[in-house]
Amino acid sequence: MHANVIRLHDPDNAEPGRLDPDTIAAPVAERQATLRQEPLPTTGPYPPLFAMLGAHGGAGTSTLTRWWAHAADSGLAWPASTRTTQRVVVAARDCIPGLTAAADRLREWHAGLAPAGISILGLVVTPARPGRVPAAVRRYRRIVEDLVDGAIWSIDWHDELIVCELDELAQFAPNDPPPPRRANLTTAVPIDVHRAGTAITARIAATRAHPDEEASGSPR
Repeated sequence: MHANVIRLHDPDNAEPGRLDPDTIAAPVAERQATLRQEPLPTTGPYPPLFAMLGAHGGAGTSTLTRWWAHAADSGLAWPASTRTTQRVVVAARDCIPGLTAAADRLREWHAGLAPAGISILGLVVTPARPGRVPAAVRRYRRIVEDLVDGAIWSIDWHDELIVCELDELAQFAPNDPPPPRRANLTTAVPIDVHRAGTAITARIAATRAHPDEEASGSPR
């Protein structure tokens, strides 16, 4: 259940949030993610700004990428193609197995085992069930937070998802105003989804301003 992380940054590593690989216990080969070599799909008017990577099956990437119009679903594979964005938000269920899988993906990246060019924006956790999250899960989540420098966003349980098709769900786009508090999921995204989407967008803007990335010329 341990994330096996020491918060020691490599002084020669200019990438924000990246830990010294020598301090990370990488997941064994059979627990590492596969690679997606083809570009991410463009489902809206613009190429996606970030990819959702599921730490495990059922992590909610399809729903999240429907909600966030500027995201693309990379499934369970790292987005390895440099023709579309390699910014990644990891998604996992808010339970011990889900958080363990998320820790594997994050440790894999910190250890330098993800494709070159990948950057991690943060972690989104979706509920495993309605109701209060058990204390043991909350404690482990705090450990996993160290692997994303606290950039973790929780999505609430929304009963209405049970009766909605994905293409019926409303979408969030950058700079959208906050939705009404009691809006139907087909007319507006939930407030927690809007809040997380706004935070992810802000992190993208901050990363774009990083001089090392601007100098790299890599497509984003």
